[in-house]
Amino acid sequence: MKMQLFTLLLAIVAVMGCSKSDVQIDDTPVESPEPIVMDEMPPMMDMGGHPEHGPHGGELVELGKEAFHIEMMHGSGAVAMYVLDGSATKPVAIEAEKLTVSLKHDGEVKSFELPADPQPDDESGKSSRFTSTQAEMDQWMEAGAEGAVILQIDGKSYTGKISHDHDHEGHSH
Repeated sequence: MKMQLFTLLLAIVAVMGCSKSDVQIDDTPVESPEPIVMDEMPPMMDMGGHPEHGPHGGELVELGKEAFHIEMMHGSGAVAMYVLDGSATKPVAIEAEKLTVSLKHDGEVKSFELPADPQPDDESGKSSRFTSTQAEMDQWMEAGAEGAVILQIDGKSYTGKISHDHDHEGHSH
């Protein structure tokens, strides 16, 4: 919220611009600097301040009110989900043996489990990566299945909505 207020204030200053000033310091007239020009936000960032895609290039799923994120990777015959922090840039290793994903595709609903697959930097007994080699799950994800991922982080339950991103490459629909 503070960042949005600062950005808004900066935008107002940029629109108003600055003009020559009559302010004097040490009896020397001083001119104000040129107006500040704000470039558009880089395309890899959204208005929430985090990337549109995760560190591995995958789709992001929000958990809580951006307390955490899940990065989803699919399309190679397997599915990987990475638990990320609120900025969607750093891995967060959690104490979970698996993630449960419920998907709906062509009127059929099915649950899939992704066992923990710790990354080398994850703390012992924790994992920030969960993977499934079930070809059916990957096929459903590639076909645009929607649903939810459910997990617990520090004793609190989070549910993230999985909705298919129709604008990303690699899909033929």
